[in-house]
Amino acid sequence: MMRIAGVGILLASLFLAAGCGKSSSFDKRKERAVEEFRAGRFAEAAETLDSLARTDSRDFDVRYYLARSLEESGRFAEALEEWNAVLILRPQLVEAHYRRGICLITLERIDDAIAAWSRAAEMDPTYHRAYYNLGRAYEQKEDWDNAVRFYLKAIEADSTFTAAYINLGFLLQRADQLESALDLFDSAIRLDPDFQPPYMNRIQILLALGREEEAAESIRGFLSTHTPEPALTDSLHMLLEAIER
Repeated sequence: MMRIAGVGILLASLFLAAGCGKSSSFDKRKERAVEEFRAGRFAEAAETLDSLARTDSRDFDVRYYLARSLEESGRFAEALEEWNAVLILRPQLVEAHYRRGICLITLERIDDAIAAWSRAAEMDPTYHRAYYNLGRAYEQKEDWDNAVRFYLKAIEADSTFTAAYINLGFLLQRADQLESALDLFDSAIRLDPDFQPPYMNRIQILLALGREEEAAESIRGFLSTHTPEPALTDSLHMLLEAIER
């Protein structure tokens, strides 16, 4: 009887040791996969994480980084399935709703993407990128009113978000709301003086408004502070000469 009990204790010890070894191996592989993701080795990370997900499908870190790795690898259909799995584990993770939208828009499921970004913005009203992407999606649908509305909400959520000013400026310029567009491009330039496109739109609008001296001053100021491509430099010098004749 004592021998049987001894064997039972030995087997239990071996079982626990084996379990600890497996857990340690799992954690080390997960840690290595996360390091691969952070180093930009997305394909390698995805392969390891997919294997780990088959071992433990409810490990949040594994599913999260697998979704990210697949997304960064351009495997959007697979990434979408992983974000769905992430949301089963953490339904209130706003980022997962947002990233589902990115996968969906890439898969040309625009209405589903709008629903995902709307959910993200509803959960976090400060999520400026969700509003911005909603603006872009509605612009793609040629729903101009909603596009303007969501670009404005993106700016309201983050007054330093340059891309929203630029996209809204483009929309208003096309709609001949030139003064409002000019204000938006001026804001974009103040926020990111190195980004060149808003300067070109500013010059176009000033010329369209008949404010040629301001346009000329804008060209001179731009050329004194930036080094554009030679073709653009030549075009701006020609434009400046035409204005000053």
